[in-house]
Amino acid sequence: MSKGPYVTFVTYGRNDGYTPSYARRVTRATACLAGQLERAGIDSEIVFMEWNPPAERTLMLDLFELPASLRHVTVRGFIVPPEYHRRFAGSGEAGFHAGEAANSGIRRARGRFITPKASDTIYSNDVFKMIARRDLDADTMYRIDRHDVAITDESIWDLDDESLLAKFETLPSHPHAWIRQSRHWGLRELHTNACGDFTLMSAAYWDYMRGHVRDPTVLALDIDSLAMHAAAALGVRECRWPDSCRVYKPTHDKLHSERLQQLWRPWQRRLDKFLSEKVSEEAAHWARTKLDYPRRQVRGISTALGPSIEKNFVHPASRWAAGEKPVPTQPANWGLMDVPLKPRILCRADWDVAAAA
Repeated sequence: MSKGPYVTFVTYGRNDGYTPSYARRVTRATACLAGQLERAGIDSEIVFMEWNPPAERTLMLDLFELPASLRHVTVRGFIVPPEYHRRFAGSGEAGFHAGEAANSGIRRARGRFITPKASDTIYSNDVFKMIARRDLDADTMYRIDRHDVAITDESIWDLDDESLLAKFETLPSHPHAWIRQSRHWGLRELHTNACGDFTLMSAAYWDYMRGHVRDPTVLALDIDSLAMHAAAALGVRECRWPDSCRVYKPTHDKLHSERLQQLWRPWQRRLDKFLSEKVSEEAAHWARTKLDYPRRQVRGISTALGPSIEKNFVHPASRWAAGEKPVPTQPANWGLMDVPLKPRILCRADWDVAAAA
């Protein structure tokens, strides 16, 4: 029997009515994940970070329906109080910071390999067949495609695991496949499209990078892609698993990518047009980076503006591709490790019981 988990899935959320069925989706997706890990015989853990929970609502951790014990899977939860969320710009309009919620879970994860995941996503069974081989390489990050699925009948969440997965496989889906980067950006050709839903990497590299980069706003823009490029700059290879390994994402009208917009000022458009047409695409890119335009905004959050993608993502990632090593932006106590968050044990595996003894 192992003394620790082989893999940790870090997820996060809060019971704030983000979508009408959000709580049901999250609890069902977590139970399904635990069941898949158990059936695959993977010594593992799920860490759920309840970030900035609304005082007037039931905790998400109190809504989970899990067995008291499983042979292979431990499920732990941690509650992050509101005062740690109020540090970020835009906290009055958005109650969540995905990057810091993930970091606080990554820092508390005990698995040899770790991946963050959105709380309402579902993985295909082939993902766990790959992990169960126990041949993951410490210098490799593993990627799969996300498939967006529209759920029109909420009774799907009442299905048992196998029926639920079979239903997802038959529904029309939109894949977030690999996208070739713009030539003049000078980046490594990594599969960063929707990488926040599955980037499985050794705990050692997550720790060395100090998790995701720090974003002083609640927007958490580009953090998942930056993590991949930073890891690659440190020598981590990318491995893309077969198409049968999928993460299914139930769509809704509040998806972050659908609410993100670029803010252009008239002079910026004129300058961009002039540089692109009269000089070069490289010159236009240089101006966007140096002058930080167009800034980005998420619909519903007016008090926090994000930098341009050229400044925030392309500039550091291109430097790393040219040979510069990434420098962690998080402090030594990243992931709120100086905050004594007491774990809530929702389900305890045999390996965890043995380790405690």
